[in-house]
Amino acid sequence: MGKDKKRRDPSKAAALAAKKEAKAEKSALKRMAKQNSSAAEEEENIDDVLSSMMKQVDVVEYEVLDDFPSPPRVEPNKRRFFCARHYPKFGGEYYDGSENLVFDDLLRWDPDAKQSTSDNEDGDSTPNSNTKDKIVSKGQWVRIHTPAPHPPARCAHTSIFYNDSIYVFGGECATAEKYHHYRDLWKLDIKSNRWEEVTPRSGTPPIARSGHRAIQWRHYMIIFGGFHESLRAETRFFNDLHIFDFQTSTWTELKYSKLARCPPPRSACNLAICTAPSETLFVYGGYSKLKNVNAQNGSKSEGITHIDCWMLPLKSLVGGLNAGQNPPGWERISRKGEYPSSRAGSSSIVYKNKMMLFGGVLDNEGDHHKMDSVFYDDLFSLDLERRRWYALRLKKAARSAGRRRKKSNKEGESTSALQVEEEDIADEDSEEDDLNNGEVISSGWDYDKLKKDMFAFIDGDGNIVYEKIEDDDADSSDSKTPHDVLTLATEAESEVESNDAPDTNQTEQPTNMPLPKPTQKIQSSSLMKVDSKGLPVSVSRQTPLPRINCAIVVKGNTLYVYGGVLEVGEREVTLDDLWSIDLNKREQWTCISPGQMHRAVWKGADDDSYISSDQAADSDDNNYDNEEGTFEPIYEEEENSDEAKKLAKKEAKKLAKKAAKKAGIKQEIAHLKEELGTDNAQRTPLIGESVAEFYARTSDFWVTEIVQSTSNRDESNVSTLNLSSKELKGQAFHLCKARYEEIQPVLDRLNELDALQRKAEEHKKDKKAKSTEKGTRVRNK
Repeated sequence: MGKDKKRRDPSKAAALAAKKEAKAEKSALKRMAKQNSSAAEEEENIDDVLSSMMKQVDVVEYEVLDDFPSPPRVEPNKRRFFCARHYPKFGGEYYDGSENLVFDDLLRWDPDAKQSTSDNEDGDSTPNSNTKDKIVSKGQWVRIHTPAPHPPARCAHTSIFYNDSIYVFGGECATAEKYHHYRDLWKLDIKSNRWEEVTPRSGTPPIARSGHRAIQWRHYMIIFGGFHESLRAETRFFNDLHIFDFQTSTWTELKYSKLARCPPPRSACNLAICTAPSETLFVYGGYSKLKNVNAQNGSKSEGITHIDCWMLPLKSLVGGLNAGQNPPGWERISRKGEYPSSRAGSSSIVYKNKMMLFGGVLDNEGDHHKMDSVFYDDLFSLDLERRRWYALRLKKAARSAGRRRKKSNKEGESTSALQVEEEDIADEDSEEDDLNNGEVISSGWDYDKLKKDMFAFIDGDGNIVYEKIEDDDADSSDSKTPHDVLTLATEAESEVESNDAPDTNQTEQPTNMPLPKPTQKIQSSSLMKVDSKGLPVSVSRQTPLPRINCAIVVKGNTLYVYGGVLEVGEREVTLDDLWSIDLNKREQWTCISPGQMHRAVWKGADDDSYISSDQAADSDDNNYDNEEGTFEPIYEEEENSDEAKKLAKKEAKKLAKKAAKKAGIKQEIAHLKEELGTDNAQRTPLIGESVAEFYARTSDFWVTEIVQSTSNRDESNVSTLNLSSKELKGQAFHLCKARYEEIQPVLDRLNELDALQRKAEEHKKDKKAKSTEKGTRVRNK
C-alpha cells in the first residue's frame, strides 16, 4: 500500500491568505497616498503659477521715454487739460502717406521734470534764440502700460476730466483693415491708472460718432456734434446735444422740434462754458459737407467752414428736465471786435472766462478736387462775458515792463498780483473796444510758402526728397528772407547731353520738343537747412508754425501748444513740437521742444512733384535714423564743387528722361494716328471688332472706294468696268480685310499706349482724391 499524503491544516492556510491580502492592501494604500500627494503638489504649483501670472497682468508698468513720443500723432481732442500736474494723452493717429496708424497707448507728460534742451546729437540748434541763457525744461514723457480691460485703439474721440478720473467717449478706428465708429464710454482712475467701461443705468448713449466735442460742467459731461461715415451711406453730420450725469450715470438728450432755431450740423467745432454772470454753453465754428445739387449726377459734396457762434443757457438743466419741460433755446450771437477770418481745424481752451483760439486752415476747393489751403498761426480770444473777440498779438517788451512797474504795490496794500493782472487785461480790452472792429485779415501760409520752407523730407526708401520749385515761381517772389538760399538743381540741356550717352531704348524725340522748366532745390529756409552731411536739420524759430488739430492746454497763466498737422500740397506733416506763452505778459513764444518735423518720413511721394536725391538707393540699409552716413553730402552753389555739378546733372537728366518718356508716349500715339489715318472711323476698326463686323459697318465706304478706283483706270479694261454686284462686294470685302490686317497691330499698340495713359491718369486722380478725402477727414476731427 502506498504512503498517505500529508494533510494541510485549513486554519493555517486561511491565516496565510489573510496575511497576503493585508500586505497587498497596505501596498495599494501606499501607492494611492503617493499619487494623491503628487496630485496635490501639482495642483498647488498650478495655482501658484496662475496667481503669479494674474499678479503680473494686473500690474501697472511705467516706461520713461527718452524723448517725445514717436511716431508723432494727431491729437484726438483739441481741448486738453492737466490733472495731478500731468498732461494725459490717450490714442491718436499718424499717417505717413501709405498707412494710417491708430494708437491705444496711454501717455503722460510732466512739465516740471527737469531736463535741459541742449543741442541734439545730430547738430540741431537750440529751440529758441530768446532762451539761449536760460534752461527750458522739456519735461518728461511716460508711457503707462495699463492692465486689461482698456479701450480699443481710436482717434477723433473726446476726453474730459472729472473727480480724479478721465472719461473717454466715442471716436473711430480708421485703418486699412478696420473702419469703425465707437459710442462707448470709458473711465480712467488717475490714482490707480486702471480703466473701466461705464455702463449707463438709464438713457440712450449718442449715436456712434467721431469729431464731436465734449466739455465738463458741474457733474455733467456735454456732448455736441460730430459725424458718422460709412461705405453704404453718405457722411452724416450731427447737431444733437447729449448730457451725461456722473452722479446718476444716466444719459439725457435735449430734443428740439424741426422748427426750433439750432446750430446747423457740424463736427470739429469749439466748445466753451461761461461761468459768470450766468452758466452758458458756447459753440463756435466747425466743419461739415453739403451735397451740391447743381453738380453733375448730384453726388458731389462741398465742404462748409462754419463761422457762426451760438449760446445755450444751462442753469435750467441742473437736476435734469422734468417731464414735458422744454429744453432751453439756442441763440445765435453776432461777431464783434477783432474776430478771426474763416477757418476750420482751430483749437480752443477756456481761460478766465475767455475762449482762447489758435491756428486753423481755410480751404478753397477748385476743379478736379484741387485744394488750395492757407494755414494760420495766430491767437485769438473770445470774451465770453462781453461776447467780443480780441486778436492776441505779442506785446512789446517796453510796454510789458511799464505794466510790471504799474503792478508794483506799496507796503501794506493787500491787492494780489493776480487781481492787478486781471484788471490790466480788462483795461486793455476796454481801450480796444472802440478802436478795433472787424475781421482780422491774416496772411497765413499758403502752398508756395510751405513748399519753400518745408522743402525736404525722407521718403519710404530713405532718400532725401526735395520739393520741385520752378524758376517762374522763384522769380515771382519779390521778398526773400536771408535764409532763402537757393541752389539750382539743373544745368543747361546741352551740358547734360554732352556728358550722357543717348538711351537707345527711348523713343526718338523731335527737336522741337519742349524741355521741362529748370527747377530749384532749396538748401535752407526759416524752418530747416541742409547740413554738411546732406541731411535736413531744424532751424530755431521765434513763433510756432501754423497748424490744425493741435493740442492746446493752460496751466496757471501759461498756454501750451503741442503737435498738430500741416499739409504741403498732398503731403501731410504731423508735428510734435511744443510751445508755450505767458498769457499775462505775451512778450514772446518759448519753444520747449522743436520736434522732429525735419526727420518726417512720407511714403506717398509722387515722382512728378518732387526731386529725389536717390543717394541711398544702392545702400543695403536705408534707415535714416540709424545710418546717417549713407547719405552723401549735398553741396551749395557757393562751393562750386565737382560733386555738386555732377549731382545737378544727374538730377537734370533724370527729370529730362521722365519728361521725355511722357512726351514720347504722346508723340507715338499722335504719329500712329496721323500716319494710318485712325481718325477716320470708316477706315479704322473699333476695339474688339472682327473683320466681318468691321465690313458690315463700313461696307458702303469700301464699295465706294472700289468704284472710284475702277473709274480712274483705263476704260479699255472692260473686265474691271463691267463688275457684277456680287463681284463688287467681294472686292470691297478683300480691300476691307487688307486694311483690317494692316492696321490691327497698330491698334493693339495704340490700345497699350492708351491703357498706360489711363492708368497713369487714374493713379494720379485717385491719389489726389485720396489726399483730398484725407484732408477732409482731418478737418472733420
